[in-house]
Amino acid sequence: MITLENISTGETYEGKELEFFVDDDTLIGEVYLDGDLIFQHLEVMDDDQLERQLNTEFKVNSSVDEMIY
Repeated sequence: MITLENISTGETYEGKELEFFVDDDTLIGEVYLDGDLIFQHLEVMDDDQLERQLNTEFKVNSSVDEMIY
């Protein structure tokens, strides 16, 4: 189980599958939890940068083997 908590609002999300997607043409990064868009960031070059940005906005509690990249 993956639990994400928005640091600013305290809102939480729970799911089983976290996916990162970066569009190479627009440089927009998106993070999906069980297929639902939960985070978007502009000017992202790769999944690692997107994950760092996610961690500035959310507390992420999960095991690494549950994440899909």
